[in-house]
Amino acid sequence: MALGDRKVKRRIFKKTGSDNERMSDEKITRISASFASNVHIDAPETPDAAQAMIFVVQGIEEDVEELHRYLRSEVGDGAKGDTGDTGPQGATGPQGPAGNNGSNGSNGAAGAAGAAGAAGNDAGVYDNRGTDTVFLPASAFVGMDYTSLTAPDGTTISNRAGTLIAMWPGISGKRVTAISVHTNSARAIASSVNAYRTQLSTITSLLSSAGNSDTSLNITDWTCALGESLAITITPGATTTKIEGATLILG
Repeated sequence: MALGDRKVKRRIFKKTGSDNERMSDEKITRISASFASNVHIDAPETPDAAQAMIFVVQGIEEDVEELHRYLRSEVGDGAKGDTGDTGPQGATGPQGPAGNNGSNGSNGAAGAAGAAGAAGNDAGVYDNRGTDTVFLPASAFVGMDYTSLTAPDGTTISNRAGTLIAMWPGISGKRVTAISVHTNSARAIASSVNAYRTQLSTITSLLSSAGNSDTSLNITDWTCALGESLAITITPGATTTKIEGATLILG
């Protein structure tokens, strides 16, 4: 079933441009601070709490917009295999014996089934020297607790203490055995990467401890399943560090 159009295509506010829908950086900083302060939990009846919820809804809008873009342009469906040949027609049965009004002969046997078509390639899976791999682009990473910014050369976080997350729903019949998060850092960022299996509200860690960026990390094997996702997080530690994407190794 094809991905439907978004019901609401307009964001609550814009972060760029010069028209009357753009919110100033000062105001964005203020509503972000309201959300970070947990005022929507401590004092939900206050105007500051409303500011916090505007910030949250804007972030959700941006995430939904990016998911639509990613699913439409970078995932797609696996190609169908060719249709098998039609089986030969069964032989005509013999004429029945003549009765008062001669009866009809029996039907011929059914022809054999045609051969099955070849299997199509899985969408998004690439053969890297005999190893199936999936690449998640930089745009798959979004901010968990602070605003993220994606450019053609990578995604950054607006606060050095912030965390970025990318989620992958998997492909039926596939299993992820290792991951690697790529950055523009001159050296691996120590203890910055984590991986989780998410099943609705249940979250299970797939690493015994946080691993380094730009390093192949063996995880507890995750077999793709309906209703589950693989979540990968990274804490860059600097607003200038760019996340360039992630590679998943399939077993």
